[in-house]
Amino acid sequence: MLSKKVLFLQKKLIAIMKRIFVLFAGLFFLGGIVSAQNVSAVTSPFGKDAMRPAFSMQLDCQKKIAEEALKKRLKKDRIKGKSFGSMMMYSKVSNKDLGVTNCSLYTKVESVGRKSNVIFFLERENGNFITSGDPEEVGIMKYMESLTADVAALQHKNKVEDQKKAYEKAEKNYQKLVSQQNKLEKKIQKADKERQEQKTQLEELQKQEK
Repeated sequence: MLSKKVLFLQKKLIAIMKRIFVLFAGLFFLGGIVSAQNVSAVTSPFGKDAMRPAFSMQLDCQKKIAEEALKKRLKKDRIKGKSFGSMMMYSKVSNKDLGVTNCSLYTKVESVGRKSNVIFFLERENGNFITSGDPEEVGIMKYMESLTADVAALQHKNKVEDQKKAYEKAEKNYQKLVSQQNKLEKKIQKADKERQEQKTQLEELQKQEK
């Protein structure tokens, strides 16, 4: 029979195996599903005191995620910008998905609890800001709504990385216990062999007494 220590190790191994299974299952069930409210035409603070027409969308993710996803998306679309106060400014933007030509794009991401607001300001060459009812409105709204896919992809990527670290830790613990179990079983086998040898010697001595 196996000793209590071996049985204890076996139970721990089974527990770790179950944990590893759950961790892998998480890769399929914890994928980020991001919802976004419809994009709205609003008026938002621009600069210190000015209010300008803008387009706003709320995302179910933290500000850091929204900012990173937006940055990667604009980079992918070859839209380059620079810091402009609390915003990012992208000059002379011509993009068919946005539906604009030679516009200045200003982006701002605000934290709203655990959610975030993404705000776009688009300024034409004549200084007018695009607003509700303008021909470019539909393209801008569709572009902003499409950012939900970029956010979801980034969230999933981060979860995969976290899941990988958790799995590697569980695997390390598992291998450690397997090694301990193997060593313990060898000690048990050695002790059992010695026990049998001692028993045989005892039985022979007892026979000699008769």
